[in-house]
Amino acid sequence: MTIQAQQDFSKYKWRNRILVFSSPSLSNEVFKDQLDSFLSTPKKLDDRNLLIFILVKGRIYDHNLNSVSHFDVSAVRKKLNMPVSYEGLILIGKDGASKLKKEYPVDPKQIYEAIDQMPMRQKEMRENIDD
Repeated sequence: MTIQAQQDFSKYKWRNRILVFSSPSLSNEVFKDQLDSFLSTPKKLDDRNLLIFILVKGRIYDHNLNSVSHFDVSAVRKKLNMPVSYEGLILIGKDGASKLKKEYPVDPKQIYEAIDQMPMRQKEMRENIDD
């Protein structure tokens, strides 16, 4: 029995929101600054159940820049409409749908505010699920 590569982030559906970055390289300064701006707010990421993945050419990485091998990157790019040349990010909600697509630079506050307006997040805040 073979393990099929994931073509999307469905295994995280209803558990996590996903922030997918796309960059031409891991050493791209604009990308590095953008990633750092999010990683410098770990509580905000955690409170919102937000995971970070990075697409660079034909590879996908986690927030620690470790290569993740169980994804079909070309299928992920196609599904998210993120060509290799795209420099920006996409927010995927807990329902698995794309919620926001922005080119760099993006102020993290803009993403957090967009999440905080989502009905599921409003419910989480009322019920303190994230604390």
